[in-house]
Parts: sequence; C-alpha cells; structure tokens
Amino acid sequence: MAITLIAAVLVGVTGGILAWLGGALVANAIIVGGSSFAGTVLLILAIAYFLIGEKS
Repeated sequence: MAITLIAAVLVGVTGGILAWLGGALVANAIIVGGSSFAGTVLLILAIAYFLIGEKS
C-alpha cells in the first residue's frame, strides 16, 4: 500500500507540474494532479485485486 501511495504522489505531482508548465491556471493544475493521483491509486488497486483475487 505504501508503494502505491508513493507512486501515486509522484504521478500526481508530475501531472500537476506539467499542466502548470503547459499554461494551465494553478487551480486547474491542482485538479489535474489530484485526478492523476486518484486514477493511479485506483489503477494499482484494481491490478492488485485482479492478481490476488477474491479471498473468501
């Protein structure tokens, strides 16, 4: 879980900075970074769920 959050933070910060450098307003760059963070967390958790499977 910690590796997931570290990777998501790196992707989110990178996305926000690239959006800001690309000419987006600061508020829009923050939204881009947050969306990148959330998307990365969901993607990694979905991959982990797929690999581990449902344990009952």
